[in-house]
Amino acid sequence: MEKKKKSKVGGTVGAVAVVAVVLGVLFGTGKLGFGSGLGLGGSAPEAEKTAAETPADTQERSGESETDKVFEIRVQGREYNYENVTYGGAEHPLDDLIAALADADKDARIQLIVEDSATKNAVDDLKAALTAAGFTNVHSED
Repeated sequence: MEKKKKSKVGGTVGAVAVVAVVLGVLFGTGKLGFGSGLGLGGSAPEAEKTAAETPADTQERSGESETDKVFEIRVQGREYNYENVTYGGAEHPLDDLIAALADADKDARIQLIVEDSATKNAVDDLKAALTAAGFTNVHSED
């Protein structure tokens, strides 16, 4: 009789494991739960409506003026990173960064993201160069 009990327990554990795997797959694909409008989340038409509105939102952003645009410059050590180019070294001096921003509106917001590794001199030099170039809307996160 004990052998039958072990086989029933083993079969029950196996069935629970199979159910857990199936539920995991369903949750992972969004077929069950809070995803894609088939579970407890929003309906599919709402998701389609949101997706349809996204291109219009992108068009509005592309029509932004230079004054509305935020230019982000990350200060790390003695270097500056703007649009995935590192400035402040021999290859790209600070003057090249100012030249890259030359076409921007002087009232455009320039956000300095100051990393922990940034030196005070690097931040001060950048602020002074931007001010000398005529930029009036320079902000920093210290």
